Parts: sequence; C-alpha cells; structure tokens
Amino acid sequence: MGKNDPAILHHKYSLADGHVAAQITDIKGYNGIMVMGKSKQNHTGTPFTSVLSIEAIKQDRKLLKEYDVVGVHIHHGTLTSKFQFLKEEHGIPLFVGFRGKDATAYPKKEKNLKQLKKLFKMGDRFFPVCEHLKKEIIKLGCPEHKIRVLYGGVNLARFQFQPRKLEVNKKIRFLAIGRFVEKKGFSDLIRAFSLVRKKKIDAKLILIGEGPCESQYRKLIKNLELDGSVEIIPWIEYSKIQKHYYKSHIFCAPSCTDAEGNQEGIPNTLKEAMATGMPVISTTHAGIPELVENKVSGLMVPERSVHDLAKAMYWLAKHPELWSGMGQKAREKVERDFNLRLQLEKQKKYYDEVILKNK
Repeated sequence: MGKNDPAILHHKYSLADGHVAAQITDIKGYNGIMVMGKSKQNHTGTPFTSVLSIEAIKQDRKLLKEYDVVGVHIHHGTLTSKFQFLKEEHGIPLFVGFRGKDATAYPKKEKNLKQLKKLFKMGDRFFPVCEHLKKEIIKLGCPEHKIRVLYGGVNLARFQFQPRKLEVNKKIRFLAIGRFVEKKGFSDLIRAFSLVRKKKIDAKLILIGEGPCESQYRKLIKNLELDGSVEIIPWIEYSKIQKHYYKSHIFCAPSCTDAEGNQEGIPNTLKEAMATGMPVISTTHAGIPELVENKVSGLMVPERSVHDLAKAMYWLAKHPELWSGMGQKAREKVERDFNLRLQLEKQKKYYDEVILKNK
C-alpha cells in the first residue's frame, strides 16, 4: 500500500465497491491495481486509485516493470483466460479465487472443465472462500498443496454489536439480502413466511436486492396474499442497508443449489448480520455450516425445505428471550474466524509464500 511497494494486479467482475474491495486495496506491502478489459473505465467513486486495462498491458509490456508487478489475482475462477499470458509469458505468479459458481456449475461444461484443469497446473495458489469449495476444486483436479482457504472477512469497525430484543407492540422483522436469483432461496422464504403468518405471528419480511427472479417473487407475494407483510426494497446505499440490519430481529439466508448446480460459498450478508448480533436462520448448504452453528448462533435447516424453514422461523419468533444469546455467539464466531483484518493478514502471507520464493 506504500508508494514504493510492488504491485498485485487484480481482476473481478466490475469496479463496484463490493465485499472484495479490501482484498485489493488493503494488503500491507502490496499496491493493488485493478485491471479491467476495456481500455477506458471511469473509476470515480470507487475505492481504486489505480485502474489499468488488459489491452494497455498487452500493447505496452513495460507497464509491468513500471508498476513493479509481482503477482496477478483473479477473484473468480471463470475470469482467468485473458490474464494467463502474464503467467505464461512473463512468469508472474497467478492467484485465483473461487467463490461458488466457478467451482460448481461452471465446470459442468466440458470445455470449462478443460480450461480449469489447465489453470490448476499453471496457477500458483487457489483461494476458495470456504472448505466446501476447497473440496469441490480438489474433485476437479486442483492439487491440494496449492490451495489456501481464504474466507471473506467482515470489517468489524463497520458493525457494532447490538443485542436484539422485541419491543412492545412491534412487529418481528425478518430480513433477507441478496441478488434475486434461484440459489438465494427467496421463493422458499416467501412460502415459509406465509406459513408463519398463518400461525398468527405479527411479523414482516423485508427483501433487499434486485435480479431476474423479482417478478416471480412479486407474483408469489400476491398469490399468497402477503402484499402488506412482505416488502421488496431495491439495492440501496450500503449505509442504508446497514440500518436495516439494526432495525431487524432475525436474518434469513435460505440458500440452495439451483437447477444448473450453482452453489454459494458463504453469503457475506449472513456474516454481516451475525456481526451485528442478529440471530440467523440458514440452510445446511455449501460452506454455511462453517459459519453458523445450529442452535448456538442460529438455526439451520435442510435446503429447499419450506416446512423446516417455516418451523425455524416460527420457533425463533416465539422465543425472543434467546435472541440476545444467539446474537452474542454469532458475533463471537465472526470475530474469531471471519474478521477482515485477520483474513487480510492471511492473504498477504499466502502471497508472500509464492512471491518471496519467486524472487
């Protein structure tokens, strides 16, 4: 991060300030430089002070020496093909993240699996975001000695602990945040919430997000006569999303494997909710059991089981006296294993393993 530090080139889907930003800008001893495909991209308002294009690098290889590039980190296993020349032609160490689809649905096509097998031979380190995805890429042929699990961390300074309690004459607020896609399981959540409402629980469900399934959700809400009880909020500023965490009592993340075999790693919103001290309900899907301990920091149910999900929502709604204790355990788990500072220290260590040896 210092002026004279060597550089790591990074590539992800977009310049939007998401949960990956700190892994690019906040690694001590390395300058993180975003590299995008287009020759010109406006990065005003993003956390990235340096943005290059892959086209510019190909046209002027002197840029690699000018910026003292010592590594390239591709944050999704599906995005590596345009960047492999940096390893093949210049010997620059290659680091690749695996976050869900890239280790589950993507390899189901033969050409993609072939590309990944080549990548596993070429790459220096692979960073699945959970132990579950580590097992998946080992099945695909990734050498285990090249793998380092790198959990997405939570900036705990952004999330103060707040024990949840139910105020007199207030509705219980269930909250879910994420892209409106099948693997988030929000259709199951809406159906489960309908069953909870039928048991005379005074509650509201808040869904924050956008995506291709939104019209399906709205139709389902109407058909189940939940118009006054379920609110859909489009993506809003991050600070406003944080306010919804603190206004809510129970967080729901009913993730599931979609029709294409696409899976989660571990939802970042689930970690953030736990960091605030909110009890959670989630599924035994992918890496989620590495985060949530059943009946300790929250409740876990089988994926795609509307009945079990509704049962868990009803039970937790009926036992507000347990919210504070569960929330405390949730916070402790995030502090111990999903602390952003600790994860960034591990990331630097994993870079050093390769880069210092490469010098």
